[in-house]
Amino acid sequence: MKKRKTMKIMGLILTLVLTMALGQANAAEFCPDNFVFLIDQSGSMYMHFGDPQLKMAVAKSVSQRINGLVPQPNYKGANYTAALELFAPVQELYPPSPYDRAKMGTALTSIKDNQEIFGRLTPMGPGIGSLDPVLAKMSGNTAVILISDGMANQGRDPVAEARAIYSKYPNTCIHIISVADTKDKKGKEILTAINKMNNCSIMVEGLVLDANRAALEQFVRDVFCTPRQEASSKGEVMVLRGINFDFDKSNIKPQWAGVLDEAVRIMMDRPNMEVMIEGHTDSKGTEPYNQKLSQRRAQAVFNYFVGKGISQSRMQTVGYGETRPIASNTTANGSDNPEGRAMNRRVELKVMK
Repeated sequence: MKKRKTMKIMGLILTLVLTMALGQANAAEFCPDNFVFLIDQSGSMYMHFGDPQLKMAVAKSVSQRINGLVPQPNYKGANYTAALELFAPVQELYPPSPYDRAKMGTALTSIKDNQEIFGRLTPMGPGIGSLDPVLAKMSGNTAVILISDGMANQGRDPVAEARAIYSKYPNTCIHIISVADTKDKKGKEILTAINKMNNCSIMVEGLVLDANRAALEQFVRDVFCTPRQEASSKGEVMVLRGINFDFDKSNIKPQWAGVLDEAVRIMMDRPNMEVMIEGHTDSKGTEPYNQKLSQRRAQAVFNYFVGKGISQSRMQTVGYGETRPIASNTTANGSDNPEGRAMNRRVELKVMK
């Protein structure tokens, strides 16, 4: 019985992958300057799918992995303005501000894993309407990534609210990650209606993105207008974007898994690839200390890759300390430059073969 249920679920996922691919092929290109995660936290999001997973668990997993793959800089060579908004009730966890992968990861992690289910209705319409003041703070094109089961049983009509958002902010595109159960026909109808309002919109299934790495990567490429680019030639450097260690630290943070797993996938796809893992620091501290700290950072990434199945023989590590900065540790007037220092506390992969 359990095996039959598993096969049924996998068959559903395969069907959804094919459906999703066709839907994405028809989506008009829309390249964002900004993006907003809009995540439903109503009572129904803390209910189960047909399998043991909570809808919110899938929503958190997928949004974290998307965060790990967001390309930096954006298609214009600049940083995004980003936000993380919840609804039912409305809650702002990352106000509109320059995008920082680590901070967004922390904000996504802070979404509650469990909440009351009963007695918490879903004002989805007002939730979509809450985008108004957020979008007002953004200029250029904005991609909204709506993650919801589509259930709406209180307040204004969500389809009408989405239409009003498009009318007031025509440079917006609402992409939808559905976590609707197969029984939630009304919820799926609402999400589909919002998806059909704009031919830029992509609608995908949360279970598909959570189970299928290729589908997740395709979604990110389509939403953020990024072609598939992978390191393959000797001497090429793979920058682990968004992995900027805390001062005097070498530990791997959970929110970096998306970026690190992408590097693992590239190495898995190219079994002959060999890399040098290069660790770096900012200029605080002595040179001998920083050299050892940078080595520990490189070793931490090495250990992560080994844990994911990459052979030790394909990797070497080296620590360059503070000798190879990519940004200034100080400003023009000689004062401390925290952003520059953070960029220098990094690890890069150099393709050796």
